[in-house]
Amino acid sequence: MTHYLLYNYGPKAELGRWIAQYVPGQWDEPWQGKVGAKGWMSVRAAITAVEQSQTLSELLTCCIAFRGDVDTVAAIAMAAGACSAEITDDLPSWLHQGLERGTYGYDYIRELDTQLLELAVPDHMGSLST
Repeated sequence: MTHYLLYNYGPKAELGRWIAQYVPGQWDEPWQGKVGAKGWMSVRAAITAVEQSQTLSELLTCCIAFRGDVDTVAAIAMAAGACSAEITDDLPSWLHQGLERGTYGYDYIRELDTQLLELAVPDHMGSLST
């Protein structure tokens, strides 16, 4: 998911269809209902959420609305959504302000994100907002 969105292989609306070309499964069928403990359920729900959302706050709300194992769904979808040029980062700053700032906290992860993106996509400006 993240690879497809980061490298802009196509519109986010085609994400499930693209994955279905390479991985057997019903990735292009929208997920509905509660998400169980099986990993493929979380991935299908995350794909659906990304395809249907225009902003990161909308994406997070969509993930939570599924019910069930939504923390896994949100982790997958938010990471991918942050790499999409079609999804606006509208998360409020207070979500970032209260995060842990120790040795391996927010600042460490932000710097690691920047370094990884420079290796993967040299002209990419980074995915985490301040």
